[in-house]
Amino acid sequence: MEERVLNWEGCNNVRDLGGLRTSGGRMTRPGVIVRSDTPARLTATGWSALYDYGIRTIITLRTHGMTENELNFTSPYSDIATVQAAIEDVTDLEFRNKWASSELWCTPLYYKDALQRWPERHAAVISAIAGAQPGGVLFHCARGVDRTGIISLLVLTLVGVPL
Repeated sequence: MEERVLNWEGCNNVRDLGGLRTSGGRMTRPGVIVRSDTPARLTATGWSALYDYGIRTIITLRTHGMTENELNFTSPYSDIATVQAAIEDVTDLEFRNKWASSELWCTPLYYKDALQRWPERHAAVISAIAGAQPGGVLFHCARGVDRTGIISLLVLTLVGVPL
């Protein structure tokens, strides 16, 4: 587990999805897909660590209808592609009343409903990962917990990691 937790100065929750055993007995490859909190807090040293790790695509997971300035950043590397993807929608009143207005939002308890409510939004992120330029892919949200948790669940399920 320790080698999956990455130390990128400024980010507090960076984990490589590599090194996990699939149901077929294979291992997920390190350096391919990483999840984290927002790179907006990375220091110059943190950005260097991200780049040296091979990340060449960054996918920002947003919530439609929210202003999330903490997700805004500019990469110091011109060859890092960035993708914006809103995987949730707080303008959906039913969702907002059930989850966003409760203490249950930001817990795995809402994942199933979010996936059923917006499958196309989540599929777009999987497509962005699959179609990324050569190099590692980082996907992130503000804290690297909930939105990244949903995408991690999908990615790991797709490659056969038993959950």
